Amino acid sequence: MSTAKLKRALGSRLFWLGFGLLLGLPQLADGLRYGLNGELFFGVGMLLLGVRGFLRPVVPGRALRMKADSQADTIGSPMLIGALSLAMAAFLVTGLILKFLSQN
Repeated sequence: MSTAKLKRALGSRLFWLGFGLLLGLPQLADGLRYGLNGELFFGVGMLLLGVRGFLRPVVPGRALRMKADSQADTIGSPMLIGALSLAMAAFLVTGLILKFLSQN
């Protein structure tokens, strides 16, 4: 990983990584501690969101102007980013479904 790519949008990268860790680790811990599958899946999904956001950050200024993400800001291949996005969505949706089903 080149330091030039890491320095681009560093604040946004750190925000998404922190967001994923802050919301994912407690859910993951609760899922493991109490055997709650919904929390476990949701926690893994949030951790994947943090990793994906670190590798390809969403920069608020560009998002508001509807400017396309620059490939120069991305760390990793498009295939890796796509796989992380699909896995993240699958884990988050599965976690939410399992949480909802366990409440009823």
